[in-house]
Amino acid sequence: MSRPTVSKAKTSYPLYAATFASSKPGVLVVGGGGGAGRHGVKNKISVFDFTTRAPTVEPCAEIEASQDDSVTSLAGLGAKDGLIVYAGINSSEEDRLKGNNEHFKSFEVRFPKKTSNAKEEKTPQGSIEFLSKSNLLKTPAADSARREGYQRIVRLSAPPRSISNTPNKRIGVVASGLAGDENEIVVFNATSSRPDNPKDVIERLALHKGQEANDVDIFDAGGGRFSVAYCTDYDVCFGRIQYDFDKRSVRESQRSKKVYSVPFADVSEKKGRPKVRCLRWLSSSHILLLANKPNRTGVELWVLRLYGEGQGTVLLRKKLGRHAKAAVDMDVALLDEDAKGRYQAVIAVAAIDVSLSVLTIDYNGDSMGRFSSFATYYGQVHELQMTKAVFSPFFRPEGTLGKNPAYLRLASISLGNSIDVETFQLQPLAKKPGSRHVLQTASRKALTEGARYLVIAMIVAAIALMLQGFIDPEGHYTKGLIPESLQNAARELTPPPALNHDAREAARFAKPESPMAKTGHRIVELLRLHNSNAEIAASAEQKALVIHHDPEEDGKLSTEIHQGDEDVVKKHTEAKRWEELSNGEQKRWKEKLVHAGMWAVEEGETVLKGIFFSEVGGIIGGVAQGVLG
Repeated sequence: MSRPTVSKAKTSYPLYAATFASSKPGVLVVGGGGGAGRHGVKNKISVFDFTTRAPTVEPCAEIEASQDDSVTSLAGLGAKDGLIVYAGINSSEEDRLKGNNEHFKSFEVRFPKKTSNAKEEKTPQGSIEFLSKSNLLKTPAADSARREGYQRIVRLSAPPRSISNTPNKRIGVVASGLAGDENEIVVFNATSSRPDNPKDVIERLALHKGQEANDVDIFDAGGGRFSVAYCTDYDVCFGRIQYDFDKRSVRESQRSKKVYSVPFADVSEKKGRPKVRCLRWLSSSHILLLANKPNRTGVELWVLRLYGEGQGTVLLRKKLGRHAKAAVDMDVALLDEDAKGRYQAVIAVAAIDVSLSVLTIDYNGDSMGRFSSFATYYGQVHELQMTKAVFSPFFRPEGTLGKNPAYLRLASISLGNSIDVETFQLQPLAKKPGSRHVLQTASRKALTEGARYLVIAMIVAAIALMLQGFIDPEGHYTKGLIPESLQNAARELTPPPALNHDAREAARFAKPESPMAKTGHRIVELLRLHNSNAEIAASAEQKALVIHHDPEEDGKLSTEIHQGDEDVVKKHTEAKRWEELSNGEQKRWKEKLVHAGMWAVEEGETVLKGIFFSEVGGIIGGVAQGVLG
């Protein structure tokens, strides 16, 4: 499809980091540079204002951030007339080897102000000034780690999703890279321009030897409660923190633990395991993962569902087009929610072929919908490799619905010193107060409106037919409005009183409906639904689940619920618990369960323990209705 409004900008240095201002979503801050000892390419931070959506934008503020190293990470904290920028910039190699790497630096950005001077109006000037430097990460013991280690990531919890709300207090995370066996993650209090070590350090997470965090994200649950998730190449971990900002102390902390591991490939396959490159929270219980398949063979998006304190399960997968051999970055924007807590998430993926893919997925209040591709832009974003993609924060427009357009910006930067900002206009889902906004293509919008009008027309036609069938059977009043064929069909309709009488009579003589059904649920969902049902939960310990393989029905699987293990043994003497099956039988059953979509390898065998398995066909009674209620 054609691209939305596009704005371009250039810098004099390669770009590695970018962040939008939360208090003014049109302002973008970028940083990068040539590093230490590379003469002619300075290490800078630049500020651009893309609010006007002009085709070409010049910087409104710029500063040489360091002579020691390049800018590797950026995050913005909202201020009254600008923002505080946290930056990852190493000290000199000499200082690092001495154990004095003040890698965490902060700058103050003041937004441009309009003046009466016509020349200045073209590019109003703001300002950026250095504020402070400090050290949040521990000093590695090894000289090689001191020399190569750097602040790979800085990320803040999300700002409030309404610009009129009182600003929330936020926490931040920094993560180290290239520190050998001594990489770590530090959670800190992000309410000042200079977080103090150790007073503002909330938690330290030491990673396993040889590991480093590829990405980190924070979910703000409100009331000082946060969930922090991070990913390494093959694992996803998360923990919870409740922090008292006034007392600057931790009220409660649940240490991070592993909730998902990328499964190993089958022994018959020579392929390796996909690597998790990025992650973002979609809801309090859903995490989006970006995975690069082995040997640059493709890119996939996974939705990881977290269940309480247990292991997570990948419920949805989306493979990007063949052009995307590997991805370098991903970002997610959560749009405004309606009264029922439903909202849309917009996803951007930057691939190594210099393509930018934009997708959407809807959160329905307790579950995620399906991925929907919005657009993919090939070879028209940057000339050289992209390094980062970042969305602007989205705030619901103030005032009457529809009068103030709603916009979402997506910025991408590259090693070729280029900046590209796409501005998408969002649409209200419905023309009524409180409606949430969505990103949709023009064709989908037309299709949605067409479907809405079609439904309205069908309802009107149905009402007209009912009126004719019940109060105007001769068609005196509707003869000129409804075609004769539809009038004849309406005469065949049975009035509601007769329908009720027929239904009652049918219920009197009907045989009990057979409880046999072929399952379409995953085992973990059956067990979870069973345990979440209040009436069944009281007797959950007595219930027993049996899975049948019925060769008389093309080998399909069915589930059956019993009052207890003894009941299963009496009725199905051939059934065996998972623990009683031989290795060969367990292998065959796992293949059947995977083929039926009831179980996945990454869910592990723990969920199968205690379940009975039967390979004898025949009529089955009491199928999963006891589980599903």
